[in-house]
Amino acid sequence: MEEFVTTPVNWSYVDPNDSAAMMKALPGQDVLVGVKFTPDMTSSADSLKMIVLQAAGFEKIVPSAVPEGCVVANAYEHEAPIAEWVMMAAEVLDHEVFKADQMLRKNDWGIWIYRRPPYRELFGRTMGVIGLGHIGRRVLKLARAYDMRLIAVTRTPPGEKEARGLGLAWVGDPSRLDDLMSEADFIAITTPQLPSTKGLVGEHEISLMKSGAYIINPARGPIIDETALYEALRDNRIGGAAIDVWWFYPSGLDDHTTRPSKYPFHELDNVLMTPHISGGTYGTAERRSRVVAENIDRFYRGEPLVNVVTELSRN
Repeated sequence: MEEFVTTPVNWSYVDPNDSAAMMKALPGQDVLVGVKFTPDMTSSADSLKMIVLQAAGFEKIVPSAVPEGCVVANAYEHEAPIAEWVMMAAEVLDHEVFKADQMLRKNDWGIWIYRRPPYRELFGRTMGVIGLGHIGRRVLKLARAYDMRLIAVTRTPPGEKEARGLGLAWVGDPSRLDDLMSEADFIAITTPQLPSTKGLVGEHEISLMKSGAYIINPARGPIIDETALYEALRDNRIGGAAIDVWWFYPSGLDDHTTRPSKYPFHELDNVLMTPHISGGTYGTAERRSRVVAENIDRFYRGEPLVNVVTELSRN
């Protein structure tokens, strides 16, 4: 990130989990690069004019803590690998790849093509996307290559012409969430975590899913009701789930024992579990570094910033 900034600046590096070090480093600083800003940091941020996140999610920025005159901007650039993870998860779950691999490693040919009914395929099935931001639109682009039927729900639906360009059979606002949950064979959660999206997919919504449908979540854990999802999977009321984001996370880099949920998802054979890795690629890191660097240059040149988070900014 530092090498991409062209404006001469003085850099300070602080462990974001070290509160004392953060308090000591903040006074006199113009810009904070990080993903967290809490009320206890406000008094130390006596000169702060910009918080720039090297991430898309901003739920760790407490709105009331942002100082007066401070603008907040984020960075996306993770949509390509996350959309790839979504499609990978859809294939792995639907084609029973893990089950086939584990059985054949034991010389068990029980799901050989001649010993079981035909497999399913993504071709012609329905992909439902909740949230049409950067990730949601990229998922649609990849799903079109599979000749899937595409439907979506988003806070601000695109117009008819744009919707056709995205290949959507239909798109609606959140009032059509029930329709999406009941129609889709695969449901990709790609909306940000906001007060309005916490618990967006709960017991009622999951109850509408087809018995063989899959839910794929690379967004944020709390968007889905933890209990409702676990119970539906445990009781085989839905086909399965791929979960990359969780309800609990380690407290720090030395914490290796935190369970991601209060429920034993790891005991279920219809769940794909990954530790929030879907966007963690070299490409994402470099592209985000360039976006953050561009915003730092724009800030010091007095130019408009990109990716301003208007609901958090107080400039």
